[in-house]
Amino acid sequence: MTKIVTISYREQLKVKEDLFLSKIKPSIDNFTIYDSPSEGYRTRIEFGLNKFDGKLGYSMVKDGIRFQVTELSICHPKINELMRKTIAHINQDINFSKKLFQVEFQVSQKGESMITLIYHRFLDEEWEKKAIKFSTAMESSIIGRSHKQCLIKGLNFVTEEYNTNKSKYELRLYEQCFSQTNPSICNDMLNWVEENILTDGDLLELHCGLGTFTILFSKIFKKVLATENSRPSVKGLEQNLILNKSKNVSFARLSGHETLDALKGTREYRRLNNINLNNFNLSTIFLDPPRSGLDEETLLSMKDFQQIVYISCGFESLVRDLEYLKKSHKVCQTALFDQFPHTEHIESGVILRKY
Repeated sequence: MTKIVTISYREQLKVKEDLFLSKIKPSIDNFTIYDSPSEGYRTRIEFGLNKFDGKLGYSMVKDGIRFQVTELSICHPKINELMRKTIAHINQDINFSKKLFQVEFQVSQKGESMITLIYHRFLDEEWEKKAIKFSTAMESSIIGRSHKQCLIKGLNFVTEEYNTNKSKYELRLYEQCFSQTNPSICNDMLNWVEENILTDGDLLELHCGLGTFTILFSKIFKKVLATENSRPSVKGLEQNLILNKSKNVSFARLSGHETLDALKGTREYRRLNNINLNNFNLSTIFLDPPRSGLDEETLLSMKDFQQIVYISCGFESLVRDLEYLKKSHKVCQTALFDQFPHTEHIESGVILRKY
């Protein structure tokens, strides 16, 4: 691939589009490309802290080399503002910054913000007093983390709003849980799924996280079965379902393999005691796997579903998985989502239906 960072954004998109078309080979009428704001799109980021010219500064690592960061054009303007104010405060108060080694920022399009400070020391009452003042000055929630400690001054989430052509809802993005970092593209993904998915039968969602897609599915499917293996994410999912009054979603803390085993009847799980799997007509499965894609066991299970909706953050693994999936299913819709401009990353969407 052409070195993305050396060319204009429109040229970047063209390179990614050409690669997508050459590998996936969709028909022109079932392919859509979604561009992103080229700057200010990222709403979550983390930095290390290191000394630069005698003062603490944010740091990142590239090609094994650590370098200082003062601001990032790809980040939401609110994050750059918080970065400037936070580093100034840290350098002014030596006791507050003692053994502080990492800072994380998260904001929402609604204007909410959350700063997580991670330490190699116990956070005492004095730290708490300083954190309360810092939170007030920054107009932001402050979270302090250390070994077996999590002290929250404000809230441990920011609220993001999503608007599709047919739906509108809010989602609480909890600290320490995965969430989409490009809300503009996330909204495009939700719209694309909403416009192209067939809603016959019920839907199974693996690795549902905090419910970004789950809430949408609750609005367009009769019933949804959602599973997630992360305890904090399951707790956050439950709160988001309550927030959106999504009463047709059944959820459990299960891995993808455990979910598929339970559906096949090869193993029983107490975590499913309150859910009768026989009450579901699961004709659609929604997948958003890690970069490594689907493993062999999961691929073999896909033949049981009439419709597969596959969101991929690993382009090479998607190409590989599609070679198997196309034996039983036809590619009906495809999309390229430019989730991370100025990188070689390609986020993809594919909808397949049984022949």
